[in-house]
Amino acid sequence: MKKLNFNLIIVFISMCVYSKSFAQSFIINDVRLGDTAINYVNPEISPSGNYMVWIEVDPNGTTGKVWQCGIDPNTGELIPSNGKGYSPFYSTIYARPGDWGVDSLGVYYVGQAIMGQMKFVRPTSPTSAVVANIPATIDNKRRVFYPSQLPGVNKRFVSYIWNDSVPGFSPYTPQNSYYQLRLMDIDNPANDYLIEQQNAILPLPVPMDIIVPRWMKGTPYLTFGYKDVNNRAQVKEFCALTPLNPPVPVTNDLENKIDGYPVRNPLTGEQYLMSGINASDTAYFYKRTNFGQMFVQHETVIPQTVHLTTPSLNQSHEPFFFNGQLYSTFQINNKGSNYLNTTLKQPGEIWMTTIDSSQQTMWLLSNFDSILNISEPEPYVGNGKVWVFYSATVIDTSSNNYFKKFQLRRCDTPMNQISSVISNPKTEITIYPNPTKDKIILKGIESSYYVKLFDVDGQQISILQNCEQIDIRDLPSGVYFLQISTERFIQIKKIVKQ
Repeated sequence: MKKLNFNLIIVFISMCVYSKSFAQSFIINDVRLGDTAINYVNPEISPSGNYMVWIEVDPNGTTGKVWQCGIDPNTGELIPSNGKGYSPFYSTIYARPGDWGVDSLGVYYVGQAIMGQMKFVRPTSPTSAVVANIPATIDNKRRVFYPSQLPGVNKRFVSYIWNDSVPGFSPYTPQNSYYQLRLMDIDNPANDYLIEQQNAILPLPVPMDIIVPRWMKGTPYLTFGYKDVNNRAQVKEFCALTPLNPPVPVTNDLENKIDGYPVRNPLTGEQYLMSGINASDTAYFYKRTNFGQMFVQHETVIPQTVHLTTPSLNQSHEPFFFNGQLYSTFQINNKGSNYLNTTLKQPGEIWMTTIDSSQQTMWLLSNFDSILNISEPEPYVGNGKVWVFYSATVIDTSSNNYFKKFQLRRCDTPMNQISSVISNPKTEITIYPNPTKDKIILKGIESSYYVKLFDVDGQQISILQNCEQIDIRDLPSGVYFLQISTERFIQIKKIVKQ
């Protein structure tokens, strides 16, 4: 078993592990959607309005048609079924719409045509939209468009990265010596602010391509990556309402962040940053209460995969809110030779986890296929149900990442099958006495369960089945952990041996 340093864990980890040793109450339902002849790349789902936008990439791997379509909130099916509802413009893989914007009128998206004309698109149905040119300088060196999400507010911003020489992503464009993260006021495009400039560090990507600029939904705050004085990938924050104020660092621990994503709990106002750590199988969820504060590590997420031999790059976290609880869906893949090889050329899994719950729980959502790469999970909250869409492609390590054909897939979540488990996340198992000198008694456990005992370094000491008490009198004094696996979930309890 992998050794874990439990001294670093602030909140105890409760993981849902699928094993043949006990029954699953969640049945994986993972299906392919659309037309098998179509190349579905980078689907992005609107936060309201039931829309999806994606790009059908040409065989050259760079250019393609942007498409929008609808999603049936009751069934999760595409409208129309092939996803080709309306195509507003022709684009490139790096200048396609990166996410949805939200304002007082609803949802919209922003991208750029091949020659560099920025486009503003507001859907009116799955098969129609109002398309407008943004009156900004035509420049095809812009990329990575992320519009603001300010529901109920009559303001529209878009962040983007500008290359100083040629279009394309930073690891692939050695002609560029620097990159700028910029903010544009869509209603007044002359207000185009420099947020931060980062010099090329070839052959590596610049930090803003490691931690992509993302808005904290419902707020004017944007996060992105930078390198600190110790050369670690960290996170900065920028406010669109005060564009002349420089961005400020909001993480400062010892870990390299990968693909960090901010989210705000709409009920409590608490803020989280979800990030892969050191390109490993681990993600940290950081937390704070106010803007401008440092994020502090709050929760550790390590999916217990049974399919991947070298799990790595826990990333692409996409948060969503359902029935008063925050969740995140994410991907994890076998380790490849580098970041892009791992992300786009290795088999993997799609997972879902609770965020800041009294009982942290994880679920494996996708079917495993050793010859299929998976990436880019996108949650969609319909009418009382939640689906996760993602991309998949047959693995071919000899081809360019986008020369191949990407499938569009959709998997169920536990919300669609076992609502009783989700609606009662506080189901607890009682252990006592604690601290203790000799034995631990367990109460409130279901009819079939397993108990594993670990030391503080994560080394397994014993495994028991259907036991009502555990004798620890021969163990040295100190801290231990019980992992209790039932049919529905796993809980981890901290115990102290006196």
